[in-house]
Amino acid sequence: MNTSRTLIRFAFAAVIAVAPLAAGCNNDDPTTGDEQNVTSDAGKFETFKGADGKYYFHLLAGNYEKVLQSQAYSSKAAAKKGIDSVKTNAVDSTNFKVLKATNGEYYFNLVAANGEIIGTSETYESKTSAKNGANGVKALVSKQLRIEAAQTGGAKFTVFTGSDGDSYFNLRAANGEIVLASEGYVDEEGALGAIDSVRTNGTTATQYEVLQTSSGQAYFHLKASNGEIIGVSEMYASLSNAQRGMDTVRTLIASQKVADPE
Repeated sequence: MNTSRTLIRFAFAAVIAVAPLAAGCNNDDPTTGDEQNVTSDAGKFETFKGADGKYYFHLLAGNYEKVLQSQAYSSKAAAKKGIDSVKTNAVDSTNFKVLKATNGEYYFNLVAANGEIIGTSETYESKTSAKNGANGVKALVSKQLRIEAAQTGGAKFTVFTGSDGDSYFNLRAANGEIVLASEGYVDEEGALGAIDSVRTNGTTATQYEVLQTSSGQAYFHLKASNGEIIGVSEMYASLSNAQRGMDTVRTLIASQKVADPE
């Protein structure tokens, strides 16, 4: 979607080219695994063998700028597992840690839940630029995960025109089940904007509310920051089932493994 491209261009507008990301790895010719090839809009992972005989990966932006460099791995298979860890952890902003380098500039590390460093950025002239760079990496990885979901038949958003002439969206799980549905919008642009709002608000538990009907069934809805309802679930047999459904949808949206509408 155009919105994603705009975010990526913005996030890297302030980047200043500086010293290499990792010593001993800059003159090696990378070889790209087939599973890492994605469109330039999403960036690209490359794995390669360094001069020290160890294996590394880096993440390239759409303009082929190197924006994240890995630590050393003993094998190519281990480096590819590191890439999988980036895809899991880079979708959460709290996993990026901005630090000050000895030369007074700034950089960021992407860390796993156990505190292990998965990747390191180049250096930036200001802390704000480093934060923008981290946001850019998050956007690149998120875009790749959306593309992979589309390629593998995973979860996806769909937009359609209802019998009333309004535009709607559904969030479908990988099994095709509709897990979140929208209200009507006057045009497709409105429905697409609502999907962006779901991606923004759907990762936060407090934006959801579970409700029970007079018949004992239950459902949940997702609200935007202004309190507007942007998505409603199916009906569940009980409050506990609705709660589990809510947790599943929130986890799915947070993973970014949901394809954009075609």
